[in-house]
Amino acid sequence: MGITFTEFKDRAKEILNIDLDGYKLDRVERRTKSLMRRYQVDDFDKCIDLIKHDTEFKDAYLNHFTINTSEFFRNPENFEFLQSDVFPKLFAEKKKVKIWSAPCSNGSEPYTMAIILKEMGISPGKFEIYATDLDHTILDTARQAEYKENSLKNVSDKILNKYFKESSDGKTYALNSEIKRMVTFEQKDLINARFKADWDLILSRNFFIYLTKDMKDQLINKFTSVLNPGGYFFLGNTEYIFSPEKYGLDKIFQSFYKYQG
Repeated sequence: MGITFTEFKDRAKEILNIDLDGYKLDRVERRTKSLMRRYQVDDFDKCIDLIKHDTEFKDAYLNHFTINTSEFFRNPENFEFLQSDVFPKLFAEKKKVKIWSAPCSNGSEPYTMAIILKEMGISPGKFEIYATDLDHTILDTARQAEYKENSLKNVSDKILNKYFKESSDGKTYALNSEIKRMVTFEQKDLINARFKADWDLILSRNFFIYLTKDMKDQLINKFTSVLNPGGYFFLGNTEYIFSPEKYGLDKIFQSFYKYQG
């Protein structure tokens, strides 16, 4: 008789050095079994052996497990609010605005912010955009910054023509180098890592829906602990913080919370 899923999870957690207990258990099991079917792996013993000894499979597991769905200007009304309300207030108050996208997935969201700031005429010296993700493979994709049409469905023709170059076969669009240089990418496990302080805007969109209630609570506390007073916390449209005041937050717009400190 082979190991159970719970035993598998505990061993995988040690090998991968990520806290799988922070994610909803049914999602971890579902994603694991999905990858096992793809690689025709019959049991959890074999899966653990591959994670331990096969670098390609280990990378595939991390890539399959993490959340890598993102697009430019997702939920456009939120980015309109960012441009019309949040950014003008921050840049009126700060000499330099510090922004963190976590997790950043394929780079669509931090690059969206860079495009907005460019369109607003804000000098790159007046802001910093830092983007992190657990999955180093998706970070390579983000740094490469070549996207298919499904990632660009909310991008206007004006922005598309101005900042992207269509490939010869018409299958992808490459982001221009000026916008790419505005974002710094780094690998980080949000659950285990210590956070750097002094952020004015933190985006953590469509990530909390995959976490347990306890882990969500821990991470909100971690994020708010490194937000500057008056800073903003930007979530996905289907994510909510119940009793935001206990974290020092006020909800000011659909997915935006302001930190009172």
